[in-house]
Amino acid sequence: MVGLKILVVGGDDEGYHDFTVIGKVFYSFLTGAGFHVDLTGDCSCFHPERLKEYDVVVCYMSRKEVPEHLEKGLLGSIIGSPWGATGKPKGFIGIHTGGYSFPGSAAYHNMVGARFLAHPEMGEELLIKVTDPDHPVMKGISSFTIVDELYLMEVYPPFHVLLSCHYRGFERPIAWVKPYGLGRVFYTSLGHGQEQVRNESFVKMIVNAVKWSVETE
Repeated sequence: MVGLKILVVGGDDEGYHDFTVIGKVFYSFLTGAGFHVDLTGDCSCFHPERLKEYDVVVCYMSRKEVPEHLEKGLLGSIIGSPWGATGKPKGFIGIHTGGYSFPGSAAYHNMVGARFLAHPEMGEELLIKVTDPDHPVMKGISSFTIVDELYLMEVYPPFHVLLSCHYRGFERPIAWVKPYGLGRVFYTSLGHGQEQVRNESFVKMIVNAVKWSVETE
């Protein structure tokens, strides 16, 4: 899997997640894993001709809207088809604000599997439980604690839950995987800031997810 080309898309209309800083953390650990990485805050990267050269799209964008033709470019690149404009299906990795991106796009949130609703005040240490230790994305990862925003989301299954957190009487999904057309999707609600995206378990999970997202079996 060394040599995969990754497009990391970020940016925040509200200023809560500084991609100029957090993007550098993603760049560091993804290139450290042997991937080629480009960072951008420009939604025009979803044009089919631009997406064609990438293997995986990582989304850390928040709130921004995307024009319909670029939305179709992104979704079509994950769906994939032999005759498609973007070539083979891309893997999709949604992180934290990736569940808060493009609020006007129902199709995008159906692809991700959820839409952000709210989160309690950050500061409490959360116990994050591994629900499927045998899944390739969970390789080398055990249940762990982290201080992070607990996204409470409207979810759109089916998807396969990999991490969960118990909160107010319910087991909340924290990370999952799902198919989308010919492509593969991973999403985690973790990753609010620098401390969180540097967490050892988080880093392992994202690197594993990138590799899993382009597997064909």
